[in-house]
Amino acid sequence: MKKLSGYCIVMSLVFSLCAQKNDYIWVLGHNGGTTIDFNNSPPNIFFADRQPVMHLDNASIADSLGNLLFYTNGCDIFNKENQVMDGGDEINPGSVHNEYCSGSFSAYIGSRGAIALPFHDEKYYLFHEGAVLFLNQPQIDGFFNKLYYSVIDMTANNNGLGKVVEKNNLILQDTFHAGDLAAVRHTNNNDWWIISPKRYSDKYFKVLFASDGSMAVSEQVIGDSTFIGSDAGGQALFSPNGQLYVRYNPQSDIMIFDFDRSTGEMSNYRHIEIPGDSAFVGGAAISPNSRFLYISSETKFYQYDLQSSDIAASQVLLGEYDGYVSPFATTFYNCQLGPDCKIYCNCYNSCDVFHVVNYPDEPGLACDFVQHGVQLASSNALSLPNFPNYRLGTGQPPCMPTATEEVAVKKVLPFSLSPNPASDWAFLQTKDEASFEGKLQIFDVSGKLQLDESMVTGIGQPFLLDLTRFNAGFYSYKILRDGKLVCSDKLIIVK
Repeated sequence: MKKLSGYCIVMSLVFSLCAQKNDYIWVLGHNGGTTIDFNNSPPNIFFADRQPVMHLDNASIADSLGNLLFYTNGCDIFNKENQVMDGGDEINPGSVHNEYCSGSFSAYIGSRGAIALPFHDEKYYLFHEGAVLFLNQPQIDGFFNKLYYSVIDMTANNNGLGKVVEKNNLILQDTFHAGDLAAVRHTNNNDWWIISPKRYSDKYFKVLFASDGSMAVSEQVIGDSTFIGSDAGGQALFSPNGQLYVRYNPQSDIMIFDFDRSTGEMSNYRHIEIPGDSAFVGGAAISPNSRFLYISSETKFYQYDLQSSDIAASQVLLGEYDGYVSPFATTFYNCQLGPDCKIYCNCYNSCDVFHVVNYPDEPGLACDFVQHGVQLASSNALSLPNFPNYRLGTGQPPCMPTATEEVAVKKVLPFSLSPNPASDWAFLQTKDEASFEGKLQIFDVSGKLQLDESMVTGIGQPFLLDLTRFNAGFYSYKILRDGKLVCSDKLIIVK
């Protein structure tokens, strides 16, 4: 096993043998910051005392074993010790950098304009888009106009903190639609496709990033043009299996394309309208099995079945904004599939919570969409990391559920808990056994065990659960018998 582990570190291109945990560390927030570490199950969410502010532009990468290497907020590249990496200062040079990359809230204004990809020999490429500002009476207009790459060599310093050995190399100059930079692995499992749509257009710029470091740029015109005012208001992504490319913003609705990872060609364009939706911003995510599309539309949250013959008709409204404030309105913005097979969504404000889809492979309400269901350790201003599916083509699934047993038993729960939401007391009862003896465990949103006690219940004999000791908030509970999980679900406590 030691021999294989060393081989993983040295031969980073042999994906099928190595754990690909490049997306296991999420760097978020301001006023210190939040880190989400998916090396733990459930993920460890903790406060990180760091100076860099994470805002709209957010990209990071860990090594194949899940150790953070570097991250960026669009202004600079930071090492794992939260310091500007050697050579990592002043990426995306120009008027926007000069205006926004200084002061107490120093972060680039571009939305999802960066993405980090592994290369080999412990080198990594950061693709990032630079913006420009100009006076467009009566307002100042700004847009992405340059696509760069920078190269990070993690072996260049003896201290293991890495060095930026190439910086701000221009790939392409044009006008790009903010919020829509996405990447997917080529079918040869060595190269990558990077897609950046042209602003307010039906043109798509495609960069083939080859395993020898070369870049080949091509264009394709397909579908509909996006509308003026849609810039930075949505999100673009590939399905986990790489077969679909999806864009969403409220002004242009949903755009779906088939994608050929061998040629980079997009085809079979489908436009899905969302009637009666007046959102200004939103986001999108796709379930691990690549079947269900989730649309976060500012105050509404939808699911669509991408395998349906009528995708528009498959729409399920999963929830509407419930008015929760923490400390500002927790309306919906961008989404990201986590390595634990849950979908996380940020707020279109500075908030200290995430929304979550707990079982995104499940149809309809069974997917368990929970508003403000994840408590962060700091305020987070519209920030969410931009990751591709690093495990595509490696023989590994796009993610690993926190507990596969939980996903399996979620479909039919043999217990009922009422009321839920509850205040001081709740009743837990089996639905199909005359007598049940087991153990009840309750966890808070950070995954910490808050209750672990024996329980006895049966049909007509509910177990009385004392909740007076708990604070208001979101919890999950598990019921076990002989050490094996019987069921799990959420519990909401209000005071």
